[in-house]
Amino acid sequence: MKKWIYNPFVYIAGAKSLAIGLAIMLAAATILPFNNGHFDGVADVHFGAQTTFVRALCETMVSWGCLVLALYILGRITSESSIRFIDIAGTLALARGPMIFSALLGFIAEAPHIDIQKATLQELMKIATSPGVIIEGIFSIPLLVWTIALMYNAFAVSANLKGGKSAAAFIGGLIVAEIISKIILHFAF
Repeated sequence: MKKWIYNPFVYIAGAKSLAIGLAIMLAAATILPFNNGHFDGVADVHFGAQTTFVRALCETMVSWGCLVLALYILGRITSESSIRFIDIAGTLALARGPMIFSALLGFIAEAPHIDIQKATLQELMKIATSPGVIIEGIFSIPLLVWTIALMYNAFAVSANLKGGKSAAAFIGGLIVAEIISKIILHFAF
């Protein structure tokens, strides 16, 4: 059972994991407009600014796509094995599974419909200390850890890498993908 929770990629990969992962990402993007959520980075979820389904879906796809490209390139460079793009794309899509729970956390936080960038310090403090936001923060940390662990295992299995080599390539790819996705999303929206 533990393997299914942290490393289902030894059982499922390629097109099947891609289909399941895309369905999960679509479901999460469908939830976000109802609680003002955003997946505005590789493993980021934020609440508070209004969004639409199209924007939520675009943010999700850009974030996932940047990670897929970064890790595929790094996998090709670092692995001595043959790497299939579909395996990287599929396993990384499936690795975003816990993010559907992250999307649901926005209903707990009850984020106000205000522009965070224009809010006063007093308004921001009131939001940050509200019980819903604190509960959301407590639950979002384990979900973030789970998601990143899944992403690492997806990459390591798909690229057939182990140890320090896989960790270094994954961390580098994660950082590059986060930066690129933030830049793209900043200029797109």
